[in-house]
Amino acid sequence: MAGTTYTVVEPTNPYSIELGVGYNFAARDVLRIDGVNESPKVDTLGVDITGVYTVNENSSFNLRFGFATGSDDTHYEDIAKLDARVNNFFLMPGYRYTHPMGEYVSGFIGVNAGVINESMKLKLTDEYGSYHAHGSEFGFAYSAEVGLRYRISRHFDVFLAYQFFGSTAEPGINGQDRSSIHGREQLYHSVRAGMSFDF
Repeated sequence: MAGTTYTVVEPTNPYSIELGVGYNFAARDVLRIDGVNESPKVDTLGVDITGVYTVNENSSFNLRFGFATGSDDTHYEDIAKLDARVNNFFLMPGYRYTHPMGEYVSGFIGVNAGVINESMKLKLTDEYGSYHAHGSEFGFAYSAEVGLRYRISRHFDVFLAYQFFGSTAEPGINGQDRSSIHGREQLYHSVRAGMSFDF
């Protein structure tokens, strides 16, 4: 029909992939020794991959898999030295609310909850030699984050967020579950950044 104009709208893909990296500042000592929290705090560096399903402009659901690792060494008055390493694997589904703040910028808040495996490796060195110990346990993991997202193009954006992350895992060291030496439930304050793109 002459004079008729048709507009073709490209369908929006609701699926996207998010790649993130975060530095996690530990809020608690990593170990409880004979009921006393006297071990170092161990910060971790983590990476994650998140699959996202967008329901609408404001709501999305996601599934996040990640890994974080960190180490620290503590000297006890030049008598002994404790080297501690922490490794975490986690899998957490979650929900995110996004609020557009302009053509390119949006703010978001999100929550995640799932399962984590936390493992610890310890090395205590004193005048008598070196002693090695380790332990791991599954536990409940949870997080909440708030941040900003900047859209580079229709299919690609970047983000920066603050994240609060917690774990209930308390790995027993060398089988001493809930005994004289075991890991503590951990809390982290994190700076998380990354990028996301759709298919």
